[in-house]
Amino acid sequence: MGLYQGRALERARRRPPRRHRPWPVRVTFAAAGIAALALVAAHLPWRWLREHVAVVREIQVEGTRYLDGSRIGEMAGLHVGDELFGLDLTRARQALLLDPRIARASVRHAWPRGVRVRIVEREPVLLVRHGVPWELDSTGVLLPPLARGVVADVPLLTGPDFSRLRAGTQVLTPEVRRGLAWVRALAARELQLAGEVSEVDVSDPRATGILLMSGTRVLGPAWPPGARVLSELRVVLADLRQRGIAAEDVDLRFENQVVVRPADAGREPAPDAGPGEPRHSG
Repeated sequence: MGLYQGRALERARRRPPRRHRPWPVRVTFAAAGIAALALVAAHLPWRWLREHVAVVREIQVEGTRYLDGSRIGEMAGLHVGDELFGLDLTRARQALLLDPRIARASVRHAWPRGVRVRIVEREPVLLVRHGVPWELDSTGVLLPPLARGVVADVPLLTGPDFSRLRAGTQVLTPEVRRGLAWVRALAARELQLAGEVSEVDVSDPRATGILLMSGTRVLGPAWPPGARVLSELRVVLADLRQRGIAAEDVDLRFENQVVVRPADAGREPAPDAGPGEPRHSG
């Protein structure tokens, strides 16, 4: 045995043994401590604490664009002064999702005494006739107006009948899908034509009519053509504006050409107009 190990053993022999309290004494002390805590807890004003301390002091609402943020808490059944630990956040979230204008929602505690509500609203992309104008989002969900006579500044879809459909119904008929496809195509970043569209007419299964804010009617195939054809349309419309020509119709249904009929029906067609250039037909 080495010198170090020998000295360690020698110290261990000299160290007095640790005295432990008898087991019954330890149990007695623990029981007395628990009893004291229970006595203190029994005398705490729990009801007063729940009603005055552990209550909701703030409801934070995020993500509103069209909806009134001050009403979101009411829709979720949340109120300032509610007991903080008695909140049913899952039920509050489900109540929000019952509103057809809310696509997604989350409800969480915002400690120490708040609730945070985050929503994602459905954004209207088309108006539809429902007795009065209603709205349609990009997934085909039918939205009632926020208030009487208040609707988004988006094109009107004509052709389908929505009068018997309830709010929140998802409509994906061929006519609606065509209208949504045209809106997406015209809203492409490289085109930026969506702001010029007043109406999308899908009543004819063989063609789609696009009424522009200027009064010009664009006649296209049933489904939107490729980006090249729509780019030619953008160029033709810009050229007409620059020349001060008011066009009655712009026809996209012919291959490799955009045919323009000016509002002045007396003008003769230009037979040598190339692809992408205005061709006037009387």
